[in-house]
Amino acid sequence: MNSTDTLIDSDLLDFLSGFPELDKEERIAIGQKIPVREYKKGDTLVCEGEIPSECYFVLQGCVRQYYLIDGEEKTTAFFTERQAVAATNFIDQTPSKYYLVCVEDAKVIVGKIHQDEEMYKQFPKLVTITRVMIEQDFNNTREDFASFITSSPEKRYLDLLDTRPDLLNRVPQHQIASYLGITPNH
Repeated sequence: MNSTDTLIDSDLLDFLSGFPELDKEERIAIGQKIPVREYKKGDTLVCEGEIPSECYFVLQGCVRQYYLIDGEEKTTAFFTERQAVAATNFIDQTPSKYYLVCVEDAKVIVGKIHQDEEMYKQFPKLVTITRVMIEQDFNNTREDFASFITSSPEKRYLDLLDTRPDLLNRVPQHQIASYLGITPNH
């Protein structure tokens, strides 16, 4: 590893190495331009009502998305390693209807619209890479949503055990219960 490589976050370089269409020089050049930020557990990335100026991609950690409905938090998603944090309001620059909060210490790639546009001009391969990632994420989200709304809370729990068992050790139980649509009996 040369001194140029050491200026790039190792998790970012590892992520970029997963794209065979990028050669080493491109990975290094891109890695030097992509901002990586670290957040602490409990840090808020986006608040309800705020127009997000950034979007995120998780390199390490866990970010929770939730809505505040009648004073109660309703968890709708957990984003972990190698997942884009849904920031629909980032694209259309409208106020967010939800919160994004770090459940764990997190290291994320930070995107800004003007920086992304400059990167696409400088590295045209990123347009295709990003498009493929967005399409895959959209298809996965659509499938997850369809499965979620047609399943009982018990089936959702079994699916979670099957597809994302790590969340059970990373996320407080009340947040998992909220995500699954399980409420305590009174």
